[in-house]
Amino acid sequence: MSLALVARALDTDRIQAAAAHGISLDPVGSVDKATIAVGIAFFGLTFVLLVYAWCNRDYQPIRAKNLPQASVMFVSGVLWFVGDIAVNGHVNLAGGWAKCRLWALWIRLMFVLLFSCCVFVRVYALYWLFVRRQQFRGWKPVVPYLIAMPCVFVFCLAGQLASPNVTMRLDGEMGLCVYSRAFHISTLVLQWIMWALVMVFMWLIRNIQASFNEMHESLLIVLITLLSLVQNTVVGTVRAPIAAHSKGRNATTWVDFIDTNFTIWIILIWPVVQSIFNRSAYLALWRARLVDEGFRRGYDVSDTANHVETTVCSLDLRPASVDAPKDDSAWLYRTMYADAPELPEAPSAVRASLSNMRNGRARGTFSSTLTAAHTLVSQPSVTIDKRPEYM
Repeated sequence: MSLALVARALDTDRIQAAAAHGISLDPVGSVDKATIAVGIAFFGLTFVLLVYAWCNRDYQPIRAKNLPQASVMFVSGVLWFVGDIAVNGHVNLAGGWAKCRLWALWIRLMFVLLFSCCVFVRVYALYWLFVRRQQFRGWKPVVPYLIAMPCVFVFCLAGQLASPNVTMRLDGEMGLCVYSRAFHISTLVLQWIMWALVMVFMWLIRNIQASFNEMHESLLIVLITLLSLVQNTVVGTVRAPIAAHSKGRNATTWVDFIDTNFTIWIILIWPVVQSIFNRSAYLALWRARLVDEGFRRGYDVSDTANHVETTVCSLDLRPASVDAPKDDSAWLYRTMYADAPELPEAPSAVRASLSNMRNGRARGTFSSTLTAAHTLVSQPSVTIDKRPEYM
């Protein structure tokens, strides 16, 4: 008997076992294989983007996006995807794939919440910098992780030690990982608590005028991830067990891996694209914005000698006085090159274009601003793409 006939016979047995429980089971098929393949392709592209960003980490607009955090988000997204493959039933559960609580608790849930914690820290950092007017450094970037992740670990440990009938188990007849209803609800509540905190801080920073799109990026990331959470909540509740239904499980996994990859693209894609096509001009424009909005406001440019520090969502800043500016966000992006020269006054063409872009008086001014910014590149007093000795 061929392997295809054996697999078909097993699928028939599973369908009949599910029907006995009143469940219409869709066996693993070509759609599931396509979902896995597309997910791998998405993460492959994101990996290339991340590798390019790391290779060009001395390019200041890329450096400002905090590559360590983006890397943690990428690893969390990959493991979240692997957890989806097992828990959502995209493969027949045998061997290592049959360890339901490993994949559901220690892989999927753990890294879903780590990913969410990274998003929270980005928003939390903006709150400290722009609302509280305080530096976001030292223990502050680490505290949310130190609070959230031990709680998640305790939750996962409790789920592991409890009876499988109370948490989740492998249904051998149907070949599915099956949550108990109460435990499934508790995992959703845990995720919603995290995102309730994110939404609270998004409300607190709603009035930030961000010149470098941190606020807009964070808002878009939050909306995309909330869509994923809402979809998981609705489908996981209405179509339980989700792994039994082809449309539900594939839609859920698609939403999840699109969410994780788009989040990283939103953070990195703009400075990466500019570094490829407009490297010197965009850096000149980026630094001209600092000159136009931040360097004339009494803030230091450099940190201590031969030392560089980053925050979770942006480069460190070190104000020269207690009074922080009431508007503009350019000071968020102070260059941390210890020996960077003081930047010159931005050329009038650049300043005019920047003003139009901020005030919304002109469309399509970005390209003209890049052209004007070329005048900064040739100035001998500005080092555009210097590699510091301590890197």
